[in-house]
Amino acid sequence: MKKLFLTVLFFAIALISNAQIEKILGEWRTIDDKTGETTGYVQFYQNPDNGLYYAKTTRVFEDGKELFDPKFIGLVVVKDFKLEDGMLVGGMLYEPHEDKEYYGKISYNAKDNTLTVRGSLDKRGWIGRSQTWVK
Repeated sequence: MKKLFLTVLFFAIALISNAQIEKILGEWRTIDDKTGETTGYVQFYQNPDNGLYYAKTTRVFEDGKELFDPKFIGLVVVKDFKLEDGMLVGGMLYEPHEDKEYYGKISYNAKDNTLTVRGSLDKRGWIGRSQTWVK
């Protein structure tokens, strides 16, 4: 009986975590953690072929003005993330203005419907910074 209870509990937690992370799909406003300015919008999606999560830019801003440069629109800036323990991990974040990639971790906050996006130089996330993105 105890084994059955633990199995049911495990599956319930997995379903709840998956349901929460599915809320990241769609468009998000990216906000610079230093200035508080909107830097753009990204569209989150899950690749049906490999089950991994990605996001591409739909709008990009610089100095408060929208850029219409085609090299920035449709650019994949979140790639190869997998769902693990209710978070997206194992992928890379691309910073187009710096032309650099960072290790990443993304978590969804159900209370205020935001994403915490952590980019770091190291895989453990010790050397880096976080941004909050808004739906």
